[in-house]
Amino acid sequence: MSVTPSFGGETPAGRSMLGKNVVVKGEIHSHEPLTIEGEVDGSIEMVEHRLTIAGNGKVRATVKAREIDVIGSMNGQAEASDKIHIRKGAEFVGDIQSAVFDHDAGRLNV
Repeated sequence: MSVTPSFGGETPAGRSMLGKNVVVKGEIHSHEPLTIEGEVDGSIEMVEHRLTIAGNGKVRATVKAREIDVIGSMNGQAEASDKIHIRKGAEFVGDIQSAVFDHDAGRLNV
C-alpha cells in the first residue's frame, strides 16, 4: 500500500499528517514531510524528508528518512541520513543508524 502525500490530511506548507484516528498497515512512501499522530505498522520511506512521530503517534516499522523526530513511540529500525532526535518522554525500542543521534533522556532501548 502506498500513501499519497495528502493521505490523512494535509497541513499548511505542503506537509502531510496521519491523524490520531488513522491506522496504516503496510508501506508509506512520502515525497514531503510527514507527521504521524495515529498508528503505523509496516515500513515508511521518505529519504529526502523529515518524519515526526507526534506525542500520541505509535510506529512499529522500518523507517528511512532524512530526519526522524520521535515524540511518541517507535519500535523498529530507524535510518536517517541526517539526524534522529528522541524527545524527553518518547519511547524508542530498536536499531538506530544516523549521522547524528540526539536524545533528551527519553526511554531508549537500542
